[in-house]
Amino acid sequence: MEENIKKNENINSDKDLEENEENCEEILNEDLESEDNNLEENYMNDKEEEIEELKNSLSRLQADFINFKNRTERERTQSIALANERLILNLLPVIDDIERALDNTDNTDGFYDGILLIHENLLNILEKEGLKQLNSDNEEFDPNYHHAILMEASDEVESNHVIETFQKGYILNDKVIRPSMVKVSE
Repeated sequence: MEENIKKNENINSDKDLEENEENCEEILNEDLESEDNNLEENYMNDKEEEIEELKNSLSRLQADFINFKNRTERERTQSIALANERLILNLLPVIDDIERALDNTDNTDGFYDGILLIHENLLNILEKEGLKQLNSDNEEFDPNYHHAILMEASDEVESNHVIETFQKGYILNDKVIRPSMVKVSE
């Protein structure tokens, strides 16, 4: 009987071992499955974070490129404007000379008409580039637009107004490139 008990115990013990093994296998499988799921979740989370970082990086690069493009376009425009300004400043004395010639020439002959036509054409071309003449006579003196070289008491013109313009002033694209040289009433 002892032998039977031992056999029963062995059988029970073998069954227990088998059950324990099965339980261990199940637990291991569950743990592995759980670990696989965790690894997969972590991998997916890492990938999503990486994708988000790449999207942010791309957005910053796009913004930087747009800013670069706008800045270079502004610089190009300014460069052209400065080149035009320098050229126009060099042409202003020529315009002054033509105007003096018109003032001192008899306006009854064809020579006067030819000079007048050249003057008008030159001014039209420069106006297309953004040049505008400053009107000064009888205007209130403004140091932003006028350069006073004389002051004189006058009964005909209000105080602090331009009496006479000696040299015309010009504006190029809303920037004074040469102020008018004027005589101002006291």
